[in-house]
Amino acid sequence: MNKRILVLATLVFAFAVAGFAQAKKQTTKAEPVKYELAAIKVESAVCNSCANTIEKALKKVGGVKSAKVDIDKKVATVKYVATKANLSQLETAIANAGYDANDTTRNKAAYDKLDACCKIDGDM
Repeated sequence: MNKRILVLATLVFAFAVAGFAQAKKQTTKAEPVKYELAAIKVESAVCNSCANTIEKALKKVGGVKSAKVDIDKKVATVKYVATKANLSQLETAIANAGYDANDTTRNKAAYDKLDACCKIDGDM
């Protein structure tokens, strides 16, 4: 009788392992993440402190992989997942940090809190 239980247990285990292996084969691989690249004008950014503030604000947006501001060119380059973020959200994040972004005007309250070196001539 013990041999029958042992054989039965072995068969059940073998079928379970085979079923798991088959189920694992049938799972499909996840699609690779597709990134978008955006170049956003940040004309009101004037120094490295501005660049750091903008980069930090952008990195808080869900789906942003990287953000880099070129102060000389006054452009923020953002790599992001298009299914998780969009250009409008990126521009809003920059504006909410106190800077103009493309045609999106900076948030005045945020701008007022910036260091003096980060404020452009001709206050808002």
